[in-house]
Amino acid sequence: MKKNEHLITVVYPGSIAEEMEIETGDYLLAINDKEIKDVFDYRYMIKDEYIEVLIRKSYGEEWLLEIEKDYDDDLGVEFENGLMSDYRSCTNKCMFCFIDQMPPGMRETLYFKDDDSRLSFLQGNYITLTNMNENDVDRIIRYNLSVMRAVRTAAPCSRAYKPPRLTPQASKPCAPHQA
Repeated sequence: MKKNEHLITVVYPGSIAEEMEIETGDYLLAINDKEIKDVFDYRYMIKDEYIEVLIRKSYGEEWLLEIEKDYDDDLGVEFENGLMSDYRSCTNKCMFCFIDQMPPGMRETLYFKDDDSRLSFLQGNYITLTNMNENDVDRIIRYNLSVMRAVRTAAPCSRAYKPPRLTPQASKPCAPHQA
């Protein structure tokens, strides 16, 4: 997969993509003249009633498709990689890393040190936030993403507090923990 070219591996029957003659093996190149970095860009850019989609057919010809649709309608495609870019792994060397403490011989995917903020937003995966750069934070703000809801804390009053999604809210101070 070349950077910013996204191989389409599934086109759903009855979808907008099928109606526009997008086929398995075609590449998604851009939406509204903007390159698509990953699944967040894709999901954000298709949220409109009119979009222009640049596709490169499997035989090399490029098509610019003008699509009128309902705001929330998806194109009805799946891509070679669910994130539409490489997965990011943790670069920390924590002595308490639970992955490093797992026994050998288990399923290979269990040993991947996932610290990809996108998977936290999409699937609720745990992340440390230490492997994010300024661009990652800017995109979270731009796309108005809600943080993962799992919070690790020892304070009982904090464990009971669950902030609503996508709503900024000041935290309330806890009473000191009684031993």
